[in-house]
Amino acid sequence: MKFATRKAKAGWGTATLVLLAAVLVWTGPAEAGKKKCAEDYRRFCSQWGLETRGLENCMRQHGDRLSHACVRGLVQAGAVSQAEVDRRRRQLGR
Repeated sequence: MKFATRKAKAGWGTATLVLLAAVLVWTGPAEAGKKKCAEDYRRFCSQWGLETRGLENCMRQHGDRLSHACVRGLVQAGAVSQAEVDRRRRQLGR
């Protein structure tokens, strides 16, 4: 019984490492895109930690005031879809 538990834990550990490696590989372009939002982050949402739900909500709340470079970076990073950006622009009459 103890052997099976250790084997299961080892399997989960391996799966976690593989997932972490995949995330690190795929976040390269995402991080580059998000860096375009550094000034907007400082101006609107610096009270929130990076990669938090609060930050995501704050950026969405201030979406109409984000710089064009930041919005492009968020689209490139996959944090927001171009369709959502277009929809919000239409709502604002832009």
